[in-house]
Amino acid sequence: MFIVELLKAIGDRKSIRAFKSNKIPKKALLDILRIASRAPSGLNCQPWEFFIVRGKVLEQLKRACLSAHRSGEPKTPDIQVYRMKGIVPKFDGIFNQRRVALGKQIFSILGISKEDKEGQAKWVENMVRFYDAPAALIIAVDRSLRDEWPLLDIGLVSENILLAAQEYGFGTCIMRAIVDYPLLVRKIVGIPESKRIIVGIAIGYADTTHPINSLRTERENVQKIVTFVE
Repeated sequence: MFIVELLKAIGDRKSIRAFKSNKIPKKALLDILRIASRAPSGLNCQPWEFFIVRGKVLEQLKRACLSAHRSGEPKTPDIQVYRMKGIVPKFDGIFNQRRVALGKQIFSILGISKEDKEGQAKWVENMVRFYDAPAALIIAVDRSLRDEWPLLDIGLVSENILLAAQEYGFGTCIMRAIVDYPLLVRKIVGIPESKRIIVGIAIGYADTTHPINSLRTERENVQKIVTFVE
């Protein structure tokens, strides 16, 4: 039964892009992180450090990031995220096709046409505000861990967080926007310079009435991405 429930949770999980304003209990967040921290890591170094941002500080962070976005301030994440063309990640081939397909799905659901640049810009600003989630989780690693392997460990613990949050009845969305302006994040949240900011996660109760949360992204046919070598 447990295996069936786990597989169902993995299959059901999706990114939430509209949240209710209800506050998440601190105990629930701590329980989620306690469970998620059972993720494997290279040599059990457990490189992750968590910063939970809520309330007035989160609102301040949202406003600051939105202001930086509107003013065209350069994005300077602590890790190389994507090659950027303006505000849009630059991909090639099939990877760009998948990115474009996602954008089309989102704008179709929201009724934003290709010509509606104002509507598209407002949606991007919504993302910069972390979809107005009532809590944001920022994951950082110590700068002494200079190699790339700890980033895999962060990916593992992040997935655990997403699944554990779902079990608690919360929606989540991985947020690159949270790491775009690390100087702002450090100043407002109080993250030491000795830490690299790796990824953000928006978390809260999903607004099930918002059409964007009906979005379910497509996945490539597994037979196209698997090679058996025997």
